[in-house]
Amino acid sequence: MTALGGDVRAAFRERAEALDVLRLQTLFPALVLVPHPDDETLGCGGLIATAASLGLELKLAFLTDGGGSHLGSATWPRDRLVRVRQQEAVTAANRLGVGRDDIIFLNWPDGNPFPDGTPEFDHTVTGLQTWLAGSETRSIWATWAQEPHADHRAAAAVADALAARLSPMPERLSYLVWGWQSPELVRARSVLRLSCSATVDQRRQALRCHRTQMSDLVDAAAEGFRIPVELAALTEEPVEYYLPCR
Repeated sequence: MTALGGDVRAAFRERAEALDVLRLQTLFPALVLVPHPDDETLGCGGLIATAASLGLELKLAFLTDGGGSHLGSATWPRDRLVRVRQQEAVTAANRLGVGRDDIIFLNWPDGNPFPDGTPEFDHTVTGLQTWLAGSETRSIWATWAQEPHADHRAAAAVADALAARLSPMPERLSYLVWGWQSPELVRARSVLRLSCSATVDQRRQALRCHRTQMSDLVDAAAEGFRIPVELAALTEEPVEYYLPCR
């Protein structure tokens, strides 16, 4: 399998700054904001597993309920799909080294994000601020603000709004899922490189936990999503890349 963004990865290898252990430690405790269950593994599973192996404090917040991945199945109504996808997310996070107490589900409707300035958006940011109270969060990681999926862009907006409320303001960093397809990516001003080859097996195991997205488990759906092989191949990469936001 070939991962997304091969040409961009080649360019990144030439100029990316190493995110070594000493630098990584300065960025924790951390929050990782995840648009959908499975994006935690696809976009930054190496980061999560590496942090866990080093004993660094990390919290995971899942923005959407995941209920939009399969539509129209009589045997898999939305509430069942949401429940199972959350269970999958917890199991995958456990494989990566994150326990249930460090996971929160924000339950936004999958595929219909709340815009900044709405009461729902503000309520989410306030809730996250309360959840993080006392953790001295030093960094917030979210999907890239120019990802093609609206939920992924919304995760970046929530992360930015939350960072602006915290004192001292944590560093903001972006990870990539569908963003590897964007031609704008080559214009990234700075790039960080995390070597995470030791986490490949954990990431494979974590991705397999997302059975609703990796198989035909959800039957008779009028519209159904399955993670394409080129996207799944992100978990095979020995290096992950991150974009500092400022």
